Amino acid sequence: MKDDGFMKMIHTELPPEAELMIELRCREIMACDDVDRIKAFCIDMMKNHARAETVLSKAMMRVIELEATLAVMKAPTRKTTGIYKVRWWLEQLHMHWKYRKIIKKRHSREA
Repeated sequence: MKDDGFMKMIHTELPPEAELMIELRCREIMACDDVDRIKAFCIDMMKNHARAETVLSKAMMRVIELEATLAVMKAPTRKTTGIYKVRWWLEQLHMHWKYRKIIKKRHSREA
């Protein structure tokens, strides 16, 4: 997977306004002496983190599904007529011979 789409978006830096807002909120919490208020904030933060994690997980799964679908759509189709069908039968026959050869070796070792 290329690192130019969804993953690059995840690893981008926050804008300065967002960083400032976060820093102000952190300082407000550090200055707070009310334990119950800090507990409530912590609980809200944990719930919000769990929701964000779920959304991100579902989004990543959807991106993976779409990339797989795109790869299948880009893959060349196999022709099932004429020489291609004969070639397929020869490949199947070759694999069958290899399988029988391996099975024979296993049975001869066991005996």
